[in-house]
Amino acid sequence: MTNITPCSVNTTDVLIVGAGLAGLTVALSLPENFHITLLAKEDLSTCASNLAQGGVAAVIDQADSVAEHIKDTLIAGAGCCNEKQTAEILAEGNSAIEWLCAHGVEFTRENGRLHLTCEGGHGRRRIVHAADHTGRSITHTLQQQLSARPNIHILPHSCVIDLVHENSVCTGAVVQMAQTDEAVTIQAKHTVLATGGLGQLFTLTTNPVTANGQGVALAALAGCRTQNLAFVQFHPTALALPENPCFLISEAVRGEGGILRNQQGRRFMPEYDNRAELAPRDIVARAIASEIAKTGHHCVYLDITHLSESFIRAYFPQIHQHCLQQGLDITRELIPVAPAAHYACGGIVTDTDGRTDMAQLYAIGETACTGLHGANRLASNSLLECVVTGRNAAASIVASIEHPQTWPINQQMNSSELTWQEIVFPEQPHPTQDIPSFSMQALQHSMSRYFGICRRTDEMLTLLKILQYWYRQTINQQYKLSLATALLMVQDGLNQQMNRGTHFNLDLQVNL
Repeated sequence: MTNITPCSVNTTDVLIVGAGLAGLTVALSLPENFHITLLAKEDLSTCASNLAQGGVAAVIDQADSVAEHIKDTLIAGAGCCNEKQTAEILAEGNSAIEWLCAHGVEFTRENGRLHLTCEGGHGRRRIVHAADHTGRSITHTLQQQLSARPNIHILPHSCVIDLVHENSVCTGAVVQMAQTDEAVTIQAKHTVLATGGLGQLFTLTTNPVTANGQGVALAALAGCRTQNLAFVQFHPTALALPENPCFLISEAVRGEGGILRNQQGRRFMPEYDNRAELAPRDIVARAIASEIAKTGHHCVYLDITHLSESFIRAYFPQIHQHCLQQGLDITRELIPVAPAAHYACGGIVTDTDGRTDMAQLYAIGETACTGLHGANRLASNSLLECVVTGRNAAASIVASIEHPQTWPINQQMNSSELTWQEIVFPEQPHPTQDIPSFSMQALQHSMSRYFGICRRTDEMLTLLKILQYWYRQTINQQYKLSLATALLMVQDGLNQQMNRGTHFNLDLQVNL
């Protein structure tokens, strides 16, 4: 199915780091006379895009409008969206769906038309989906296109540990091959970071094992700005069964009538927000966390037993089957759910073409910050962003051959942005007696404890101290990159002067 390139390859036109929807879109949007190298940290299926259940938000219905989609996005983003770039991306929604359909993606249809569902924060039905396995359907379909493109070479089990750059121009990356532990420098005319999110910095996450935030650190350590890293979206409804890996229960389940109940069986969301179960994710996640804290029970329950069994089987087949395998029949039983780290709303500062501060370096997808998601991503805008900015990045790369572009994208830094140079390390190392030895488990535990759904200033300062010490003491480059991203996240959290979206500091406001 794929063209596997040996480790000896060290020169390419375009190096794409990450094989999720963003990376695949760039690869398939570039001309076939380009030599493209696509890196996957594991195999092609290990990516967040493959796990996405909900769908792609786009204005399809004639009763809907891009203006309404923008309005819903800005409301969810809680005043932190880049309005200009948000409008540019959402305006391409219909075109993105057409591109996916042209590449063979089979979305759910009803009476010959695309079926549109609704999710939290959306004022209208505008979610195009493939049952409840949209991400898998899209990525598997696009992966099949790779076999017809001999110019695209796949390097699985490869991890970028450094960017190669000089005079603010990126010329490639240093890649560590997992199978041989060999470090190879790949020279590239253009490098695209599509490395995904950072959920693996937390104990409970819906993200794949590859989502450890290293792409953000690669760009930041090279001098690029970051933004909105304090805003980590916790998905409200991850399946909460003991001794089972975290599994996402799609937003669309609530969009189609699912009701949240506490341990006593009482519906509680109307007490927190008049949009009830369809409030934006940050509100629903905090409400669930509050109910869990009140009862001491490990979860709340999502109830869809009032929906017909045929409807559940038709629209949520993957969720239904997965729960059955765990001994849970969701057509008759309540679904135990709890919040889990799900999406990084911020990342590397880019324009809508994916261009970063460094010439010839692009960032797209979850590792980037276009300003679309603000302080809280609106459901199903992420897959849309992957396709739109992925196509834009490819067009920008092609255009740059004939018309060299001006870099950086924006020399003026604003107060919400952060650079690595702002991470100040104490002159004296921290004493070891107060700080546990580093491990990824220790990092996940500390981030979950001090930087979860609700935070406190003193706890973030404690976490910053721990991370600074670990960063100085750690030699492993991959761990160091994860720690660098965690440091940027916590510093951004400390920089926040108010609660908005997914950042909630109990010292600033006590009401949930």
